[in-house]
Amino acid sequence: MRLIEDHILRKIHENVVLVPISDSETDFKGMIVLNHTGEFLCRMLQKETDRDSLISSLAQEYETKPEMVEADVDAFLVELDSCHMLIR
Repeated sequence: MRLIEDHILRKIHENVVLVPISDSETDFKGMIVLNHTGEFLCRMLQKETDRDSLISSLAQEYETKPEMVEADVDAFLVELDSCHMLIR
């Protein structure tokens, strides 16, 4: 899975946002403001990856067990899916 090709991940002031730049791959017409975790996952999703890699990398980033971040990763992926920003 990966993010749609046609997007911008950019820091604006103190916020990092994910914005589609055209309608070619998504019908989402807004932006997603990301926290550090969301930014970390989106940067990983800029290239092809899988759920297990996202979980293990995020757990390593926060020095915790994978079970502690699994539900958060799943919820984030559902959110990206609902905004049509994710290609599975």
